[in-house]
Amino acid sequence: MEAMSHQISGRLEQAEFLYREILQTQPGHAAANHCLGMLYVQLQRPAAGLPHLLASLEANLQNPDYWLGYLEALFANGQLDDATSALSLGRRHGLDGAAVEEFDRRLTARILPETPKKPRAPSGPPATSDRAARRRESRKAGKLERELLDMLTAGNFADARPAARRLTERFSDRGLGWKALGALQWADGRTDLALAAMETAVALLPQDPEALANLGALLTKLERAEEAEVHLKKALQIAPDLAMAYVPLGDAYQIQGRYAEAEAAFRRAVSLPYPRADWHEDMRHTSFLFMLSHNPAIDADTLFAEHCKFGKSLEGIAHSRRERLNTPDPGRRLNVGMVSGDLFNHPVATFIEPVLEAIGGKDCMELTAYYNHVTEDVVTDRLRRCFDHWRPIFALSDEQLERQIVDDGIDILIDLSGHTSRNRLRAFARKPAPVQLSWIGYPGTTGLAAMDYYLTDPQWLPPGQFDAQFTEKLIYLPATAPYQPPPASPPVNDLPALRTGMLTFGSFNRIGKVNASTVRLWSTLLLAVPTAKMLVAAIASGAQQSRLLALFTAHGIAPTRLMFRRLGNMEDYLAMHHEVDICLDTHPYNGGTTTTHALWMGVPTLSLGGKMPAGRQGAAILCMAGLDEFVAADAADFITKGRDWAGRLDELAKLRSEIRGRLQNSASRDPNLIPAAFERALRMAWHRWCIGLGAESFVVTASGL
Repeated sequence: MEAMSHQISGRLEQAEFLYREILQTQPGHAAANHCLGMLYVQLQRPAAGLPHLLASLEANLQNPDYWLGYLEALFANGQLDDATSALSLGRRHGLDGAAVEEFDRRLTARILPETPKKPRAPSGPPATSDRAARRRESRKAGKLERELLDMLTAGNFADARPAARRLTERFSDRGLGWKALGALQWADGRTDLALAAMETAVALLPQDPEALANLGALLTKLERAEEAEVHLKKALQIAPDLAMAYVPLGDAYQIQGRYAEAEAAFRRAVSLPYPRADWHEDMRHTSFLFMLSHNPAIDADTLFAEHCKFGKSLEGIAHSRRERLNTPDPGRRLNVGMVSGDLFNHPVATFIEPVLEAIGGKDCMELTAYYNHVTEDVVTDRLRRCFDHWRPIFALSDEQLERQIVDDGIDILIDLSGHTSRNRLRAFARKPAPVQLSWIGYPGTTGLAAMDYYLTDPQWLPPGQFDAQFTEKLIYLPATAPYQPPPASPPVNDLPALRTGMLTFGSFNRIGKVNASTVRLWSTLLLAVPTAKMLVAAIASGAQQSRLLALFTAHGIAPTRLMFRRLGNMEDYLAMHHEVDICLDTHPYNGGTTTTHALWMGVPTLSLGGKMPAGRQGAAILCMAGLDEFVAADAADFITKGRDWAGRLDELAKLRSEIRGRLQNSASRDPNLIPAAFERALRMAWHRWCIGLGAESFVVTASGL
């Protein structure tokens, strides 16, 4: 690497410039983060290097150099307690060797002179003295634990984080500190560190149902569903009414395609009292509805009815409707609020950023972000600059959030989550703004009567065909959201089948979408094209691979025809498309971002058009790029189209070279079209409210309404 050569040769400015260039396009690049961090240590600026060294370590906890670099920076910055804690954590991850022992000696030598010598203990029976000392230490530990619990109860997470770390450092054999530290680290997005802390908590507190449930929930989030199930079931054996364990258990079942068990777990979760009567409670309903939308056995009417049932129950408890003082002037500057927990390196942020860049700072609109998460990164920093006001709301109750929105004078409030994690639909149910709409985050209705509109496009939800599946009225933009290609995209390659002599199908969708009926459909196509192979990516564990292999084998597909891959960083994920000729979509919940990424890499996706919004995403994306012929009407058509394209390799090769250009010239890539249509849509919705008209569906074209 050129940057490393500069660094070794002492040309540090050139090295820093090149490392930063790499991190501009690949913020998570482990080696670049490590080298830049060590460069700052070399420049005696360890504080500047710590974020980069921590990023490299979180990317690869098995690399001893990353541990040692992070430890050296902590040491150089005088953070000796943190260095001691990190060294202990590193050893639990297998960190050892001469360099580690040498660092330990230096750290100990640095700490000991700063520690006042304790007076010699009075003479007496050693056993009595030891017991007294242990009692004193136990009382100190108990005091720290009570203080930590008070901070957590009060939502004082800023002070709770260092308090939990201190507790684990001083009393490493007590589980409460590890339990709290793991939960806080997970909230911060530091999943590897959180997992280690939670595993330690469970080892120290094997009968603590909350510790077991926390670990199970994180393992579910990491899609290690089979491991999660073990811990969650153990938690429920100890505490059968522990609502917080049923939600991740339902998620674990859903990942494995066990929908009946998932539904039973979620219904149990919804029926139980929850320890906190705030927005966190809605995650039970949200997870339940999210699971139902993936279940092939659920029809459109049933799914819609369940969403409406949730909406009515939510609005039944949303009694507080504060007086709003919004001036009904159709032409004045609009106060627009956006509520999301995904304003960081997340697909939602990728879609919303081009719009925010286009409309941020305009005189016609004042933008306020209501950010419902604690994780912040370089994407967060960029987005923050697009807003006039930035409100962290993770710790706010529904009532407090309602008060904040009303006090801010928000005219139009936009939900960017729907029924996904960290939504604030309970606050929307209180109707804190005159006009409320949902966009991007969830492919379906919120179920709320208080949500006036849902933003979509005619390709995704053809006008007049899906109105009955939404409590909201539909606003049709030229495209639902802009597509922003990853900066580190590899070039499109030639069709792999021309080189290998056989077609390769592929799937990059998350494992929760790959259910038994989808595998059956794919297997039928593989049987119809007997020389083809299939690459299935996004595999998180060996258990997942075994489950999918068993499903394919049951339908007569030999294991030699299958390739399973785990996803790495964005560049590696995109490069995997170089091995795939045609992607196969999932059903009933289609791919969204994955389908668009595949098109960007020249790979079309064969999609089965569904009768519910989540099953129409693939068709919308393909039609936007002029690839209607890859949208199948039913399962039989899916097989026919797949077999047909397998025999048209020359046409497929030509198409591969054109698709990126088609996508580039589509409505989703026009830098001005969607932001301009979005502004017109908001103005029209606001105008209707000002003149006393209720919400109605309408179309926003490229030239106007």
